[in-house]
Order: sequence, then C-alpha cells, then structure tokens
Amino acid sequence: MVRVTLRWTMIALAVALLGPLAAWLCRPIRGLDGGPVSTMLVGTSVAPAIIRTLLVFALALLFGAGVSKILGWRLGSFVAGVTLAWPAIEHSGVSQLVRIAGETPIMTKLAIEGGVLLAMVLGIIWILHRLDPGIDKLPDAVRGVVPGAGGVIAGAMAAGTLAMFVVLLVAIGDQRMQIFAAAIVGALLAGTVARFIGPGPGPVTAMLGLVLAAIAAPLLTGLMAGDDLVESAYLGSMLNLGRLTPMMWASGALIGVPIGSSWAESMLERQPQSTATA
Repeated sequence: MVRVTLRWTMIALAVALLGPLAAWLCRPIRGLDGGPVSTMLVGTSVAPAIIRTLLVFALALLFGAGVSKILGWRLGSFVAGVTLAWPAIEHSGVSQLVRIAGETPIMTKLAIEGGVLLAMVLGIIWILHRLDPGIDKLPDAVRGVVPGAGGVIAGAMAAGTLAMFVVLLVAIGDQRMQIFAAAIVGALLAGTVARFIGPGPGPVTAMLGLVLAAIAAPLLTGLMAGDDLVESAYLGSMLNLGRLTPMMWASGALIGVPIGSSWAESMLERQPQSTATA
C-alpha cells in the first residue's frame, strides 16, 4: 500500500510540479516569428535554447534517477518523460515551423536535433536502468530471441521502423495531443518489439531504434516533399512522419519504452512455464 501510494505521488509530482517547471524553463525559447512554436535549433536564439533544453533534461534525469532508485527504472523513465511532456506539447507544431521558416530548410536541423535529444534520452534511460535495484533479480529466462550484436541491430531496426510506421498512421493533422500520442504509442511498440528481438533486459536496443527514427523521419519528410514542403505545410498535406518535434520524440520515448518493455518481459517470463507444462 505504501509503495502504491508512493508511485502515484511521484506521478502527481511530475504532472503538477516538475512538468510545469520544465515548461517554464523553456518558455523564453522563441520561434523564428517570436512566438512559442520553436525547438532547440530552430528559433531566434540557439545558444540560450540549448542551455535551457539541457537544464530541462537535467531536471528530468535527476527526478527520474531518484524515483528509479526507490521504485524502479520504468517508473523513473515514465516520470522523466512526463516532465518533458509539458515543454514538448507547449512548443509543438512542425507544420507551423515550416510555414514560418518559408524557404529556409529546417528538416535537416530537426533531424540533427532529434538525433542529439534521443541520444541524450538513451543515456538517461540507461542510467535509470542501472540505478534500478531490482535489475539483478530478473530471471535468466527473460532474454531476447537473437543474441549478441546481431540482436541489437535487428531489434533497433525493427523498433525504429515500427515507431515510424505508427507515427505515419497516427500523427494526422496539427492536433498537438494526437501527434504526441503517436510518439508515445510508437515508442511503446518499439520497446515491445525490441525487447522480443534484442538480447538482455535493457531498453538500449529500443532506444537505438528511436534515435534512428527521430533522425530519419524529418529527413524523409523533407526529401519526399522536396520544393513543395512549405506548400504542403499550408495545405495540411505534409507527411505525418515529420509532424513530431524532437522534444516529442524524446518525451514519448521515456514514457513508451518502459511500458512496451514491461509488456514484452511479462510474456517472455511466461514462455518457459508454458513450455514446461507442454
């Protein structure tokens, strides 16, 4: 009962305190038109934006680390993702960014930023996983299908491809919450499939796939639209893959991967018992 109460208290703190604080830290970051729609690399002042983004990620890491040490890495990752969700939603709007930027190519910048932020998330989630005191108690049966480096590569490719496919289907239009939901669901399924394929109980395989997805999605969007990118943003026909901001990818990964990993592990743990019964 105490543990359950503590879990919900940590989630409430992330929603009501840490998330708004993160949004407040990012609020001075302004877009190319002086408005709130911006990212770390697409805005009026890049250097202050980088500093504020790093502060927000440090806040998410510190809170997630404390929670992971007491209640496990999955909850730690979840509350860290919720912390980042506030600025992710507040500053979202890739279509609007494209319309504001005009002919200025920003998809390459979004790809670079996506790779950097998701690499940071990979580091955060690895630290949280290592801090979990219950990791060493996992049964030996909880293993992936493909061992070694081959499993990591196969799992990462499958995770990244599946995440992009989900975003392509779900991130329709300019509704912020629907686009953010696409990031979470994509990361959730990426965490599930990577856990089945990749070796060991860690979330690194899924995160590697999401790093690739966050880089590839804006590049593919820009490549497929070509010179018609701005027009497609105005018409609402921009490829759905490019609608997620890097912060959305980051927050969605922290929230979705631990849930997907948990689903996969619960099924993997039952497999040996089913085999033995048979």
